[in-house]
Amino acid sequence: MLIRSQPLEKMISYKLELGSRVEYEAMTEQNITSQRIGKMFDDILEDHQNRKIGFQKRMAWKLRDIRGKYYDFRYAVRNRFKWRKTLSCLRPWEGFSGTIRVMQTHLRDYIETEEKYGHAAVEFKNNKIATARETVELLDRILEPNDYAHRRREEVDAKYPDYKSLITKYKNGGTSVSGRFIAQGVGWVGMESGKNPREGYFEFADGRFELADSPDQNETNRLLGELAEYNKEVDNAYKQAESDSDKDFEQLALLLKENLYSWWD
Repeated sequence: MLIRSQPLEKMISYKLELGSRVEYEAMTEQNITSQRIGKMFDDILEDHQNRKIGFQKRMAWKLRDIRGKYYDFRYAVRNRFKWRKTLSCLRPWEGFSGTIRVMQTHLRDYIETEEKYGHAAVEFKNNKIATARETVELLDRILEPNDYAHRRREEVDAKYPDYKSLITKYKNGGTSVSGRFIAQGVGWVGMESGKNPREGYFEFADGRFELADSPDQNETNRLLGELAEYNKEVDNAYKQAESDSDKDFEQLALLLKENLYSWWD
């Protein structure tokens, strides 16, 4: 995809079209002075060497060079402050996260500049800003890939606020978290994590969590059915998180393909 010209405000666009039409009309068969076979611009250097350059023109070029160096210096200083937080976060071993942070910082800077100084036609300008903002939002989500699963898991857990985990502490100071359990009477109904997990009604005996006879087996079975539904929803949440991630990457690719070369002035 090539960079395409941007529509400016109507009056500017009209003047450009008018100038192009006049130039085109001047290039007619009656106005031919010579013809040759060659490359488009291979005679420009020769014409330039044969042309005498006046003092004013030379001074204008010098001033243009000075102005260019001034702006280079100005933006070098500006960017030191604008990019300091981003640069301080970058690490050479980070692949995707470093790239994303650079893209985010530049796009936010671009959006701010486009809003203040963009001179394209209003509709085109607004579209550039909107697509750049959407890209930044996608990059925010993609930056932390585990957040896709966390967000979906939190939605499920919010529906089952009474579920708890078994917290186990060890003599060496370690701690583990296992399974999901819900209260029933003086005990808990649930299933442990890991290999060969135990499932059913549990009570604490001498500080240890052990299977016990249920005071109401029908209620225990109902709660175990609820736990199975919870586990199924958690499973689906992780699958949905993967789908969310894939959709975001597809949308990001589409935005970059259709708009990357439009984000300029």
